[in-house]
Amino acid sequence: MMTCGLRTVEVSRANIGDMVNSYGRTALYVQGKGRTDRRECVMLPLAVEAMIKEYLEARGNVDANAPLFAGIGNRNKGGRLTTDTISRIVKKAFKGVGLNSKRLTAHSLRHSAATAMLLAGMELTQVQQVLRHKNINTTLVYSHHLDRLKNHAEDAAASAFLA
Repeated sequence: MMTCGLRTVEVSRANIGDMVNSYGRTALYVQGKGRTDRRECVMLPLAVEAMIKEYLEARGNVDANAPLFAGIGNRNKGGRLTTDTISRIVKKAFKGVGLNSKRLTAHSLRHSAATAMLLAGMELTQVQQVLRHKNINTTLVYSHHLDRLKNHAEDAAASAFLA
């Protein structure tokens, strides 16, 4: 979710067969928010691809129409993870590394991915493509957030008043 900016609903809806080889890389075709088809693709980084393949090998023989990420509990063994379950897993991971805030959610990973891409020098339109935003203004929110972080107006005001 973090490296590809995936939404919880995209992770929940993903099937094993949605992972395909494309130009020597693995693409995951996702059914995005408000969509009925899987036309949008996410290119999986090699490290992520390797981890998913290892996970699938541990699961054993499964059908291409099976969920990419499946439940392991007694009530839903092998079944599709719900968005709530994915959110709980992410929340538990945050807490496991000492990040226990109500503001940190599974969707925070998507925001973090966008911020990391912009900090790494990606153009706004590239980030828009990765996040699959229809409107550039949606992606622009992340840019404004970075501009605000880089703005040290409070320090300038403190220098003026406390000098």
